[in-house]
Formats: sequence, C-alpha cells, structure tokens
Amino acid sequence: MDTFSHVVMGVGLGTLAFIDPLVADHSTLSHAVMLGTVIGSNAPDFDFIYLAKGKGSYFRNHRALSHSVLLLPLWSIAISGSTYFFFPTASFPHLFLWTLLAVMLHVFFDLFNVHGTQVLHPFSKKWIAFDSLPLLDPTILLAHFLGFILLPFFDPGKVFLIIYLFIFLYLAVRTLSTVLTKRKLNCHFRNSIRIKLIPRITLLNWDIIIETNEDYLFGVYSEGSLLIEHSFSKKIDFPELVSNSKNHPAVSDFLSSTQYAYPFVRARKNGYFIFWKDLRFRSNKFFPTLVILWISSDLKIKNDFIGTLHSLKQYKQVIKDLNKTITLNEKPPA
Repeated sequence: MDTFSHVVMGVGLGTLAFIDPLVADHSTLSHAVMLGTVIGSNAPDFDFIYLAKGKGSYFRNHRALSHSVLLLPLWSIAISGSTYFFFPTASFPHLFLWTLLAVMLHVFFDLFNVHGTQVLHPFSKKWIAFDSLPLLDPTILLAHFLGFILLPFFDPGKVFLIIYLFIFLYLAVRTLSTVLTKRKLNCHFRNSIRIKLIPRITLLNWDIIIETNEDYLFGVYSEGSLLIEHSFSKKIDFPELVSNSKNHPAVSDFLSSTQYAYPFVRARKNGYFIFWKDLRFRSNKFFPTLVILWISSDLKIKNDFIGTLHSLKQYKQVIKDLNKTITLNEKPPA
C-alpha cells in the first residue's frame, strides 16, 4: 500500500479502538491510541532513511528487515513508549496493543500487493507476495471515507468494525480470485516456469507475466479472457558483459529487490548500455523501474542510474546525461 493509504488506515484503526471501552471512556487514552495507530501504520516504511546512503541501498532494504516479524513488536514498543511519554496517564497495555495491531496490519496488507515483503527476514530473504491488491486500492480508501462520514451519526467503534469486516471480506474475494486465475493459467500454460499476476484497480483484472524457457509473455487477463500484448525472447546479447554487471553495487542492490529483473544490452559506438529492468512494472513496452550501466568500449563501467522513470522524456534525459558524463570524462586534457 502507498503512504496515503497507510495514514488513512491508521486513522481508521484509531477509530476502531473505540470498541475498547477503556479507550472510549478516556479521552487521553483515545488521543494516545490515535497517535500510536497512525505512526504504527507507517512505521515499517521508515526504512526510507536508507535513501541517505543512496537509492541502491533503499532498493535493497525497503520492505526487508523493517517489515519482518522480528521487528513488529520492536516497532510497537518504540512507538507506544514514545507516545506514552506525552500521555503518561494513558493505559500503556492498551496503547501498546492497538499500536501493535497497526504495525501488523501494515505488513499484512503489504504482503498482498505485487511488491510483497521479506516478512521472514533475516531467517529468509525470500520475497512473499500474494498479488491480490493494487498498490493504491480505491475500494479500501472509499470504505474508510464512508466510515468517517458516518462517525457523527453512529458509534465510531461499531462503524469501523463493520468497515474492517467488509475490507477483510473484500481482500478474501480478491485473493481467492487471484488463486483461481493463476491456477487456470497454469493449467493452460503447462510449459511455463512461473506466472505473475499484477492486480489492477478493478476486480477480476490483472496484468500478466508468463515466463517460459524461451521467452516472456506480457498481457492482460480480464474477466476470464487473456490478451497477449507483448513478448520478447530470453536470449541475452553479450552474456559475459551481463554476467559481469551483476557484481556492480547498483545492479546487486536492484537484483536483491526483485525476482523479475531481466537484462537488455544496447551497443553504441563508444560502449554499451546495460539495462536491468523490473518486469513487474510495465506501461505498454516501457519498464520504468530499472538500473542502467554505461560501459565504455574498453569494458570499464563509467556511470550508472538506479530508480523509477515516470515518463519517456525523463528516460531520454537520463540516457543523455549518462552519455554526456562519458563524453566529458573522455575529453583529453588541454
């Protein structure tokens, strides 16, 4: 889920806490719990601090240890303890439990989108993703906003108890439809190595990646019908160059963040561009999340880029800047 959704869910959980009689009867505790749930709903994403070490470090560490089962209680203790400092008359056990619920639901819902998390870190660095929810789900947001509208007229705790029962039912429907769709596709594409479903906003609609031994197929699955829009061969140009590129820190960081990275090489007169692209994120034939290495004709890595490009114009500018840097570096001294 995106940051805005996590904030909204934090407010929703703080309102749900009114089903707890002690929270409902004590304004100080209710304020403390609201603060704890809002911060707790966003705490695992505090791993953005890795950006201080560069985008590569963020790619490697986002949704890793910060989203692991080991850190759930630690986040909760840190947040509820800090909040309790400002609300010393609040009941700490209640504050801790509601904050813990907020942290747990953050990680829980992140498991159901295309990114997933390394929830078992450090015991396992495997990415777990159930591919049921889009990164921003308007149905979940609208359910919360409906609940906020109803607050002046009904009991807050009961309103959001119903809201969250609906959200979990909605999540169950989306997850079941994902499982059944993947099972159907696996039966049809018996030679596939793996099939990845990328959920769209609308129910029963996915972008699809089908990997075989020879190629990747990209398409859209909508209400029982599959349309293949694009494909490319898995044959890699300049395989030794690609293999060596994996040792570069930016590529290594990128590869640790996704199981769906694939390399493309473009030869130029004065060198090579190597593109490692995350195939999960696609707009037509454009893959915006990637790492780019610029390698000179003497096979020395001169420059790199890692991140997400939001437009073709931005992509062209990055390529231009990488080229410009090489041209400047290779100018002979005056």
